[in-house]
Amino acid sequence: MAKVRQARVNDAIFIHKIIKKYAVEFDLLPRGLADIYSQIRDFYIVEEKNKKIGVVGLHIYWDDLGEIRSFVIESKYRGKGYGSKLISFAINEAEKIGIKSVFVLTKIPDFFIKYGFKKIPKKNLPQKIWKDCFNCPKFPDCDEYSLIYHFKNKKAVK
Repeated sequence: MAKVRQARVNDAIFIHKIIKKYAVEFDLLPRGLADIYSQIRDFYIVEEKNKKIGVVGLHIYWDDLGEIRSFVIESKYRGKGYGSKLISFAINEAEKIGIKSVFVLTKIPDFFIKYGFKKIPKKNLPQKIWKDCFNCPKFPDCDEYSLIYHFKNKKAVK
C-alpha cells in the first residue's frame, strides 16, 4: 500500500533527479540540489514498498497562501492513484498549518479541478510572479493555468 511522508535529507538526491528527469515533459522549474536541501521540509514523497515513486512540494508564501509545486510521479506509476494521494496529502498539510488557500501553476488543470481548485488569472498571484515567474524564460507568455483552492470557513485570498 502506498504511503506519503515528509521528505528527509536523504531524499534530496531522489527529488533532484526526478524533477530533472521530467522537467521538460512537465515544464517543471528546475531546482538545484542546494535549493532542495535548503527547502527539504517543503517536500513530500509517495512510496510503495519502500520504493520512492513521486514527489510534491508545498511552499508557503505568506500567512494565508501556499503553492503546490514540483509535482511529479515516475511515468510507469501514473494513472494508479499515486498523484491523487500526494495532492490530497499536500492539501491536508496546508490546512493543518493554517494556510487559507493553495495555488498551482499547471498544464493539467482538470486534474486539480477534481480536488476543488478553481481557475484564476495569474495577476491574482503577485507573490509567485515576482519571486519565480519573473525569472522564467516563458515570462510573461506563460502557457500554464493558474488555479487556487480555498479552504472552507476561512477568509479567501483575493
